[in-house]
Amino acid sequence: MDNNTDKVFSKNLFSNFSSSISFDKRIYKEDIELSIAYSKVLEKIDIFTSEEQKKIEEGLALINKEIEAGKFKWRDDLEDIHMNIESRLHDLVGDIAGKIHTGKSRNDQVATSLRMYLKTRIDNIQDLIRNLEIEVVNKADINFGIIMPSYTHLQKAQPILLSHHLMAYFEMLERDISRFSECKNRMDELILGSGAVAGSFYDIDRDFLAKELGFSRINKNSIDGVSDRDFILDLANCITTSMMHLTRLSEELILWSSEEFNFINLPDNVVTTSSMMPQKRNPDYPELIRGKFGRTLGNSVSIITMLKALPLSYNRDMQEDKEPIFDSIDTYISSIEVMIEIIKGSNFNHKVITDSASGNILATDLADILTMKGVPFRESHISISKLTNELHKEGKSISDLSKSELSKALGEEVDIDNNKSINSRNIVAGTSEERVKEEIKSAKKILNI
Repeated sequence: MDNNTDKVFSKNLFSNFSSSISFDKRIYKEDIELSIAYSKVLEKIDIFTSEEQKKIEEGLALINKEIEAGKFKWRDDLEDIHMNIESRLHDLVGDIAGKIHTGKSRNDQVATSLRMYLKTRIDNIQDLIRNLEIEVVNKADINFGIIMPSYTHLQKAQPILLSHHLMAYFEMLERDISRFSECKNRMDELILGSGAVAGSFYDIDRDFLAKELGFSRINKNSIDGVSDRDFILDLANCITTSMMHLTRLSEELILWSSEEFNFINLPDNVVTTSSMMPQKRNPDYPELIRGKFGRTLGNSVSIITMLKALPLSYNRDMQEDKEPIFDSIDTYISSIEVMIEIIKGSNFNHKVITDSASGNILATDLADILTMKGVPFRESHISISKLTNELHKEGKSISDLSKSELSKALGEEVDIDNNKSINSRNIVAGTSEERVKEEIKSAKKILNI
């Protein structure tokens, strides 16, 4: 290479390496909204005349239209969203555009616009979680009364209502809603006015800015304001936790749709056939959700690693916070949208589920019955364990015994079946029909359905 080529190569290398416009342009709307609000504050302290502020606002509104129409020319050489917008503003209104940065740094600007963007995304996410909750609750309601085996260690445990099992996911999702709300509350803090690190030289009306930009409070320390990325890590972790919940649901959908279980029929649009085996109904989309969890977990690790041992205050390392959080948001939103459609379009095989609630599934109930008759629970437990082991050697289970045979084997009169079992658990949080009806009713009230 000649010297000129070397220079061009070097320039492009460093320009491309440092540029963030390819991913931070998604916060254009928030950046423009911030700049409009800030121009009003600058008018208050006579940096802008009223006429100049009007021109600035009109120019920014035009830029917003250009971006939304796909006509805005993004320039990598201008590095980020803020400089791209300011440069275009200069084209539209002239030198007065240079005043917009008075008393403001990209440090406090990006910290504020990013919080604005993420707050809106949290609202979107919570709406989607509510939609998934609606589908889960509707399925619990429609399939009420169906008894299934519960599982521990993937071994049949005790009879429960299918509705009770489904409502467990509602509880998970409710905790997700709560976590996202707490996350939003912590990031609901105006940073603009903190300057580069030490605060603003100018008498910026931060209360006005907070109101204009939808923040409930103002940060108290300028150094922390521009260097804090906890709010991004919080959101990444909230997404990771909720994605983990989606993987648990996905895993059960995958298991339940297998021929071995056959508890559920997944909708045709979320299964695929094999490239070789034409009979296959592969649960591809639940598998993809399960697999995409790795991305959100990796993004959480990436963000906290970027922040680890980072000295105060702002450092360029922080540019690396956006791609992982944007990817986590996109991954989570697409995953939960798909899960909504999966749950909505799925149907349960009631007979298969009911028939599977057999074997030794009433063993715990038998131990409880003996205990109620005065036998210490540990002795009851040992007696029923011996009975199931003996039956196992004969290739039998408790469900193979008649009422009289069972009573004879235990030396006590017993009268138990799956219906009696579930309805005996009428304690709060139990699987009785009464309690599960209350659970569904309470959920419907929360969801306004």
